[in-house]
Amino acid sequence: MPLSQLESPEPAAVVEAAKAAARDGSMLTVEARCEVTYEGRTSGYLAAGDRILVAKPDGTFLVHQSTGHKPVNWMPGGGSVSARLSDGDAVLLARRTNPSERVEVRIEETYGLTRFDAVDGATYEDSGTEAEMHEFIKSNPDTLGADIRIVEHERESKYGYIDFYAVDDDGVPVVIEVKRIQATLNHFDQLQRYVSLYEETNDAVRGMLVAPSASERVKRALRDNGLEFVALEEFGRDAKGATEAKLSDF
Repeated sequence: MPLSQLESPEPAAVVEAAKAAARDGSMLTVEARCEVTYEGRTSGYLAAGDRILVAKPDGTFLVHQSTGHKPVNWMPGGGSVSARLSDGDAVLLARRTNPSERVEVRIEETYGLTRFDAVDGATYEDSGTEAEMHEFIKSNPDTLGADIRIVEHERESKYGYIDFYAVDDDGVPVVIEVKRIQATLNHFDQLQRYVSLYEETNDAVRGMLVAPSASERVKRALRDNGLEFVALEEFGRDAKGATEAKLSDF
């Protein structure tokens, strides 16, 4: 059976289950009241509270609070997760050496524990990715305007790779930045940096931000700075949140 669960296990049982999961390459999920200490590039402490702990076979370790989609503490894969008893409490320790850092969780009370012997060799295939947007634009440059001729895809610059460098019918350079999600002010800033590279040597430069959508604030910032926005709405995600604007965009 790929799944086994313990309800309100004692600290010794938590340690034993964690060691067995690490040894056998199983996922471990623990619902517990715990405190968390981080040491590494910085240091931090999270006082006791009810959280979900997740330990994965590749050394990934996550501490989730009851709100928010991101873990409040975590350790990426490549390290190790170990368990021990300390002063009667179960302690889980995730650590890696490059860079040297550790997340230590002292469990005051365990409400539940699940070991999951997961088998999953599938690779996630995203539809409507940024790469697909690039291919679509290369095949349909008129989407950006009837006067646009693409010269180079992913042109290197000191600020990074410019998605598309083009010229219009008047020979004016057109710098094009493509984003898979709703355009933000950070994307606007990025486009401005790219455009500034060509303003030094050209009397006129056009900058174009391409995305499924943009907030009114982003569109206004583009207009006020002589930049353009092209919406490719067909590449918008159905999943709520993927194309939503950030608070700073309003």
